[in-house]
Amino acid sequence: MKIRVLVIDDDEDLLFLAGKFLTREDERIQLVSATTDQEALRLIEEEQFDAIVCDHFLGHDSMTGLELLEWTREFNPHIPFIIFTGRSQEAVAIRALNLGADYYLKKGTEEFRELFTQLANRIITEVEARRQEEALETALSELEKRVDERTAELTKTNEQLAQEIAEREKIEDSLLLQRDLGNTLCKTENLIDALDRILKATVHLEGVDTGGIFLVDDKTGQLDLSTSQGMSSQFLKSILGTEKSLEVTEPIYVSRSEITDPLKKLSDYEDLTAVAIVPVLFEDKTVAILSLGSHSHDEIPTTDKHTLEAIAIQVGAYMARVKAQQAIAQSQSEMMGMFDSFQDLFFIVDRTGLVLHANNTAYSKLGKDDATLHGKSILDLYGKENQRKITEILKSVKQGEVVKLDIPLIIADSIKIKANTRVVTGKYSGEDVVFMVCREV
Repeated sequence: MKIRVLVIDDDEDLLFLAGKFLTREDERIQLVSATTDQEALRLIEEEQFDAIVCDHFLGHDSMTGLELLEWTREFNPHIPFIIFTGRSQEAVAIRALNLGADYYLKKGTEEFRELFTQLANRIITEVEARRQEEALETALSELEKRVDERTAELTKTNEQLAQEIAEREKIEDSLLLQRDLGNTLCKTENLIDALDRILKATVHLEGVDTGGIFLVDDKTGQLDLSTSQGMSSQFLKSILGTEKSLEVTEPIYVSRSEITDPLKKLSDYEDLTAVAIVPVLFEDKTVAILSLGSHSHDEIPTTDKHTLEAIAIQVGAYMARVKAQQAIAQSQSEMMGMFDSFQDLFFIVDRTGLVLHANNTAYSKLGKDDATLHGKSILDLYGKENQRKITEILKSVKQGEVVKLDIPLIIADSIKIKANTRVVTGKYSGEDVVFMVCREV
């Protein structure tokens, strides 16, 4: 699903870079730009957007980003709104958050690619969270509406009322299950472990006691068993037909009367009374299949059907998050590959000066490898007389600020080389770090 983002900034160069890098980070992002407050007001009134990214200062005779935020919140209190500015006043950040901004991001003068990666991740996170919230609210609203209608029909007798109360309890249990499952998925990084936990949760539903989760090869449609509680791929293929996994885009429910004799003759399935086949979709493609069965119900209960379909949506969202994390890791790997091509010595250190990573040039010049350099103090490369100065710089350098040093490096056995060092803060593996680039002179 496309993500339409309105970017408001009087800097046309920044708008150009935003259009270039944000869409590169995620092809779903579609940018619409506005360079003035009036143009922004018109677009917000006339068009629909999934998120708004706004500079704080738009010109001396213009509304500020905070005023636009305040105006927008009166008409659309839920749209993700990100203040993206080069101004660093703490008061602006505090007021932005008080007015309902979802995030406050400061422009940097260096590492703009990483900055736009961070902005793209924040946009996607806020938009997907809002969409999931709307989907859950809609689902809950529909469930409540259906329960209320059913309650009105069943108020004629005490028996019918008791049945409705039981139905409500099942729905609450279903929502609690989905909530607990969502919390579990947020803490689970391994896909196979996550799918195993999902299956163990689903087979505890009232109408489900056996099942399996199968990953689908997006090219061949072949099923790869991820986890099982008594359900094999042979049984699933018998229902779907050979290599038709990719064609399953809607849930399939098979009742006792629809289970054919050939299926009953399969080993271990002669007592099966109901089957549910629920696809997991990602970007309109079937990426996995939940195959569940019952030995106690003639058909999968309606409430369980809704729960299984909601769980499938959660699985799709989880797999999307895993894919996004993999893309970020790949981007970081590519960035490190670029640094390794530098002819200058390049170091990534934490705020205390411990080396987290160095490029190939650094290893070569220093005569060290990653095993001996990783975790060592960068201070050892600048001599004892300069260690206090380097320590103060590492702790005090501010985001976006480049600090220049003209201090010789000690490469081996007290041998020094003249070098110019540039120090700037950044992010590495989600942590605040310091980048140091040393060039021989």
